[in-house]
Amino acid sequence: MAPRVIFLFLSLTFLYLSNTSHSFVEPKVQAFLHPIRKDEATNSYYMPLSTGTYSNGNSLNLVIDLNGAAPLLRPCATAAKSTTYHSIKCGSTRCSYANPSFSCPKNTNKKPTCRKYVSTSFSDKPVNVNLLRDTFAMLYTPNGVYHMDSEKISNLTLTCTDDGTALKYIPSAFNGAIGLANTPFSIPSQLASMYKFPLKISLCLPSTENSKTYSGDLWIGDGPFYYLPYLKDVAKSFASTPLIGNNKSGEYLIDVKSIKIGGKTIPLLPGATKICTLAPYTVLHTSIYKALVATFTREAKMVKAPAVKPFGACFRSKGGRGTPVIELVLSGGAKWKIYGSNSLVKVSKDVVCLGFVDGGVKPKNLILIGGYQLEDNLVEFDLKASKFSFSSSLLLHNTSCSVSRFFGM
Repeated sequence: MAPRVIFLFLSLTFLYLSNTSHSFVEPKVQAFLHPIRKDEATNSYYMPLSTGTYSNGNSLNLVIDLNGAAPLLRPCATAAKSTTYHSIKCGSTRCSYANPSFSCPKNTNKKPTCRKYVSTSFSDKPVNVNLLRDTFAMLYTPNGVYHMDSEKISNLTLTCTDDGTALKYIPSAFNGAIGLANTPFSIPSQLASMYKFPLKISLCLPSTENSKTYSGDLWIGDGPFYYLPYLKDVAKSFASTPLIGNNKSGEYLIDVKSIKIGGKTIPLLPGATKICTLAPYTVLHTSIYKALVATFTREAKMVKAPAVKPFGACFRSKGGRGTPVIELVLSGGAKWKIYGSNSLVKVSKDVVCLGFVDGGVKPKNLILIGGYQLEDNLVEFDLKASKFSFSSSLLLHNTSCSVSRFFGM
């Protein structure tokens, strides 16, 4: 371990001990900092979370739906088994806040459960969810370096559903989904309001290679963001672009003006680019995809290999002359640089494929940025300022999203 890292570790240890000795006062929550893991079988990113109180334990593995407007998407029959479960009734203050348009049925003595239609990535149509109140637990950090090993338990407005159509598209490896869309009653919005945090969400998705050792991170709140052995706050290297506003669904959209590869520019038609954690790889309109493949292949000067689905462009991994950098030129002039670790997917010992997928001629979004391109990049959604910030690959700083948060309480 380098001397500077040892010094930082000892300094943080001293700070930790000075904050917790004698009084044993629980450290202040600087931000929530909870692990994200990757399931190799489904290429899905998920969070192990505790919610509710059950006789057989309350740990869930929830797939992350970045653009999902339902705080939780899981069966109501399961949610109701929690001993701390409380139904939210129509006409209540909580119901009015979460769903102002919901009206109680007349001529009934018993008020029904408050309901709401929300958008998710698991259904083309809005999903009818029930609103409920229950406990929700997340790990947190006092300093941006380590997280506590005791969870902070909060009582939040959550959701469940009886809509089997939406639930069946959640991979069977998971207990449900957690939605992080930009809505007033999302889990990040509730926690930020409760703990007086800046309304910011940050993701650092782990790669398959690194996640075998440590997990990635979901941050709710502000930095600093430390990823050892890099000794600086990663936020200092952020570039930023506006989030596209007037978005009632709460989706995370940005404006990509063009794509550059080796100095060659691929112009784009006007249209919003969506950031999505459920798409394993970036999906492009056919015209953009063909131009990207042609330009990348020409600039890389790599030996072609037979295509391997779902990819359309594959290469021999040996004997090439380097991988060109793909630059997404964003509104405001910021450039999101995608290096080889986020552009080439290893499919066999000697073959790599360009990790972008042809989305056809009528995709909902011209560009849908998927999980593989987000891995080992710290990205931040500042919802108050309506700004998207990104680090580009942490591998350039000799670190990754999968670092040890080495001690807790």
